[in-house]
Amino acid sequence: MVIFLCLGCRAFEPIERLEESYDPYHGGQYKAALTDWSREARIYRGLDVELIAAATFKSSKFRDAYSNEYARAYKLTDSEKTKLLKDQKNAALAYNDFLLVIYVPDKKLNDFNKKDSMWKIYLTAGKGGLLNPLEIRKIKKVDAVTTHFFPYITPWKSVYMVRFSAISPAAGKSIVDSGAENIKLVITSVLGSAEMVWE
Repeated sequence: MVIFLCLGCRAFEPIERLEESYDPYHGGQYKAALTDWSREARIYRGLDVELIAAATFKSSKFRDAYSNEYARAYKLTDSEKTKLLKDQKNAALAYNDFLLVIYVPDKKLNDFNKKDSMWKIYLTAGKGGLLNPLEIRKIKKVDAVTTHFFPYITPWKSVYMVRFSAISPAAGKSIVDSGAENIKLVITSVLGSAEMVWE
């Protein structure tokens, strides 16, 4: 009986540790930032789903949370973390980047990065016009690092990086920091349109 109780005590300890470490971000700010800066939209034709899209806007605030989580996970030195934060800040000043995750039932239509794709992706801000992306790049290798930071990625979805200039051609200043409301990512085609809005 005494041996059984001791074994029970010893067996319980690692389960406690597992419960404490269940949160992959260890109670940091990243999970909240990911939720705040991610959106989802769908296109239906009747009852059929033509597209499911999810996107994370890599705003300056999101990039700060990302950098802190990356530094925590990889135990970066203070100087390494400072460099990462600076690099991410500079990227936010130059570009409005979106990680875009897409599901379309017809795999032949999963070609958002091709020039002749039937899909078009635009960015709008406030009363400004439609902005075309500078680049749409398909991420072919999705690894454990990517899914750690973007856990809504699943094996049947494709991942793209969509990049826009951070500077409005018309206004000559930052799209996000110029008082514009409703940053909107638009995905459109003959099958319909999906919009994701960041207020």
